[in-house]
Amino acid sequence: MRHIAAMALMTTLPAWGQTGLDYPSSWQCGEARFHWYCDLSVDEPLEPPPAKPSKENTEGEQAVEDLKKLRESVEQKRALAILKPTQENLKSYIVAQEALMDRASVFSDVWRRVIWANPDLNYQLRNPSNNAAIQVRDSDRARKETQTLSAIAKEWGLFFIFRSDCPYCHRLAPTLKYLSEQFGLTVFPVSLDGVGLPEFPQPARDNGMSAALGVSVVPMVVLGNVKDRRLIPVGSGVLSAQDIVERIYVLTQTKPGELY
Repeated sequence: MRHIAAMALMTTLPAWGQTGLDYPSSWQCGEARFHWYCDLSVDEPLEPPPAKPSKENTEGEQAVEDLKKLRESVEQKRALAILKPTQENLKSYIVAQEALMDRASVFSDVWRRVIWANPDLNYQLRNPSNNAAIQVRDSDRARKETQTLSAIAKEWGLFFIFRSDCPYCHRLAPTLKYLSEQFGLTVFPVSLDGVGLPEFPQPARDNGMSAALGVSVVPMVVLGNVKDRRLIPVGSGVLSAQDIVERIYVLTQTKPGELY
C-alpha cells in the first residue's frame, strides 16, 4: 500500500523542468545553495555599486586645462598652415596667434602694475637695470667691499698657492702684493716647487694643503681664517684686484642668492 501511495504522489508532482526552476526539487537544490535562494539564477548579475560622483576641477586645474587646449589649438593651426599654406589656413593661424599674443600682452601689463604696487616683489630694487641706479649700487657695493676687506684683515688672510715656473702666477703676484699693502691683508705664499717669486721671495713649501684643497691649477687663492682654521677657495687663474675684493665680500658677508 505504501508503494502504491508513493507512486500516486509522484504522478501528481510536475516533472523537473516543468516547474520553472533550475533544480529538481528544493531538497536537491540544498546541495548547492540554501533552500530560500533556490529561485535565484546563478548567472543573474549583481547590482553594480553606485558610481562615485566625479570630482570637479578646481579653478587652477581648469585654467591649466584651458591653457593647454588653447596652445594645442594654435599649434594645430600653425602645423596646418605650414603643411598646407592656403590663404584660409594662414588666416586661421594668424587670428589664433594674434589672440594668444593679446592675452600675453594683458598678462605682461598686469604683471608690471603688480610690481609697481608691491615693492617687495620688485627685483629691480635689488639689481637695477637703468644706468643711474647701477652707478649708485656699484658705488655703494664698492664702499662695503673695501670696508669689509679692512675689517676682516685681523682674522682672515690669503693663501697664494703657486709655482715659480707659472707665468700666470707671476702676473697675479703683484696684485696680491698690492692688496696686502693697501688693506693690511696678510698673504701667505705657498710654493709647490719650493721656489719663490720676486714679490714673495721666501714662500712656505707645500705641506699638503694643495692636496687637501684638490688644487689642480695654479695660481690658486684661498681665504683662510686664523681662528677657526676655515679655508674658502676664492678662485684660480689671473684675478684682478677688484675680482678678489668682490669675492671676499660675497664669501664672507652675504648668503647664497642674496645678491641675485
